[in-house]
Amino acid sequence: MDLAYLFRVILKRKWIILGATLLASLVAWFLTRNEPKIYLSTSRFSTGFAVPDEIKVNESNYNIYDADVKFNNAINTWNSPSVISLLSYTLILHDLGSPTPFRSLTPAQKQSSFYASIDPAAARKVFEDKLENMSVLTSYKPDERDLLEYLALYGYSYKYLSQAIQVFQVQRTDYIEVDCKTENPELSAFIVNNLFDQFIRYYRNIRTAKSQESIDTLQSMMEKKKQEWEDKKKLLASEGLGDIASQNQSNLDLITEFERSLNDETDKQTDYDYELRRINQKLDNLTKGSGTAAALPNQNNNEELIQARKAMNDAYAEYLKTNDKAQLSKYKQLEAEYFSKYSNSNSVTAEEKGGGGDTKNDLLEKKNDLTVNIQAGKDKIRDLQSKIGALRSTVNSSSSKNANVESLLEEAKLSEREYFDAKQKYTNALDIGSSSVNNFRQLQVAQPAIEPEPSKRIIIVGMAGAITFMTAILLIVLLTYLDSSIRTPGIFARLVNLKLISMVNFMTLRNKSLQEVVMGKVEGEGHIDKRRSNVFRESIRKLRYEIEHSGKQIFLFTSTQKGQGKTTLIMAVSYSLCMSRKNILIIDTNFCNNDLTILMHAEPVLEKISEENKAMSLQEKIMAFSKGVPIETGGGKLLIIGSQGGDYTPSEILPRENLLSNLRTLLPEFDYIFLEGPPLNDFSDSKELVGYVDGVVAIFSASHIVKQIDKESVKFFKELNGKFTGSVLNMVDLENVNVI
Repeated sequence: MDLAYLFRVILKRKWIILGATLLASLVAWFLTRNEPKIYLSTSRFSTGFAVPDEIKVNESNYNIYDADVKFNNAINTWNSPSVISLLSYTLILHDLGSPTPFRSLTPAQKQSSFYASIDPAAARKVFEDKLENMSVLTSYKPDERDLLEYLALYGYSYKYLSQAIQVFQVQRTDYIEVDCKTENPELSAFIVNNLFDQFIRYYRNIRTAKSQESIDTLQSMMEKKKQEWEDKKKLLASEGLGDIASQNQSNLDLITEFERSLNDETDKQTDYDYELRRINQKLDNLTKGSGTAAALPNQNNNEELIQARKAMNDAYAEYLKTNDKAQLSKYKQLEAEYFSKYSNSNSVTAEEKGGGGDTKNDLLEKKNDLTVNIQAGKDKIRDLQSKIGALRSTVNSSSSKNANVESLLEEAKLSEREYFDAKQKYTNALDIGSSSVNNFRQLQVAQPAIEPEPSKRIIIVGMAGAITFMTAILLIVLLTYLDSSIRTPGIFARLVNLKLISMVNFMTLRNKSLQEVVMGKVEGEGHIDKRRSNVFRESIRKLRYEIEHSGKQIFLFTSTQKGQGKTTLIMAVSYSLCMSRKNILIIDTNFCNNDLTILMHAEPVLEKISEENKAMSLQEKIMAFSKGVPIETGGGKLLIIGSQGGDYTPSEILPRENLLSNLRTLLPEFDYIFLEGPPLNDFSDSKELVGYVDGVVAIFSASHIVKQIDKESVKFFKELNGKFTGSVLNMVDLENVNVI
């Protein structure tokens, strides 16, 4: 939709919009004239939710989401009916017993039958009991239902108090703020302070009950874990699995110790063998008495000997652990390699075996000592291997029992650990419960407000006006959007898509002569009416121009619906053509609605004119039966032939040699001949009349809504094969005449 068109529509209805806005503002101002003054009291409380002191049955991590849940729980508890009901009991007891109550009943309320049926002393006793026991009145009991209505009478019901109180968390802090707005500053402060007291009472009560439930649960869990631990110990003692387990562990420790001793003895045995071989080599050299110097051992061979010895010892230790024959073969191979390297590197010179070396007797003595040590080491090695084998046999024989022992031992240890954990939780719960920790603290005591809150009357009035203003605009835009009439040429082109030869604005002809409007002789018009008349006259002149330059002389004016303004347009364009010295003949062929005949006072003779009567020519008959319309200015003449009208078509009522079939014989006398046809949607007359004319002009009203039946008629216009001259958009708003 065109935004400029929408703006013009809104501007056209500006007084409706402004009037509705002003009316809404006045109504809001009137309704808020007795708005009471409101006093605000506020208080803040620290929660301590950053420190987790809650008794928990199960361990859980404390995080920000837990704190958020705690804040929500506390706020909901503050706003709960239980806490606010306790506050309402406090308020009603204050007003019933204080010489300066916050609220007093009006004389009309005190004279009511309901107030007379309430015993103030009995009601006060019930309120005191409810406040002491922290119980809530229920509407199921008739007496308590009357007390609830009694509270509502004073304005202390849950519904009113919940609307007056606001509880919320102060952003990015550990505080909760409570606000209260009432008509009495002292009442607002009293409500905030006493609401905190009642909240603490109720919170402590439910917290104590919850803590006791947690302590009882932890005690039950601790006793259960203790019984399970005792059962596991009894099972181990009855089966004797505890001794077997300790014995197996001791045997495994002995095996480890014996293997360590075996490795040490093996290393000593290897050293003894090396020393014995060296002594034997020396003895052989002394016996040979060779004076030649033996080759000096290569110093680099020491590293190789050390690595070979280490590899041999590692292979022997691996064999002792696994008792694998492959490891034994590997050990023997590494031993042979080591002795070979050792023999090659152990040659000495004759000088070393002479004067500064050992004597033969010394060497023999050392040899005997080494032989004794080697034999003793071998006996010890055999003894260690025997012990290790026996212990391994013992451990293997009890391997089937060992798995069960380990499983039961693990279960016993787990039960013991769970028991001590449960005991620790129970101890912590007792400590927390006995300390009665309460982290809620009132940081700011509520004080009566000195001045009332700023009045919102101006805001309410402004909002009422603004909402009404926007609503009116939206309704106008919505109605304009839903309006499917062809209001502008742009909409006409989109919906109808026919050639548009002229637009004629809406013109009120009340107390005016159409001929005077077309000729511009209307006097005493206002500015808007004069402008409308000028635009109408220029629109008719444009239509006259299109007719004159169409090359056609006989025209049929028709429409798709009735009430489109065909009669007015035919008369107006005829007056305009007469002003340009044209002779015009109008024939009223709209038998279903002969307005032309009535408005121009014509003789209804169309159905009677025929060529069968040869006494007069057709021109003579026209001049005899037609009526001339006087034209004040211009040199043209205007004649009209009327019709009687009726429920028939031209082919049914006109004679064989009728006037319409001989219209071309009248062209020497008349410049243009205009026929008016009935609407195409309702009648077929216009389709019959098309055969008598040169051109067809379709009239559409700007307030017309295009329907499916109109589309069929538009399709007929498009299929006229050159006879369709164009369409006229009639009754266009003056503001929309130039809208594309």
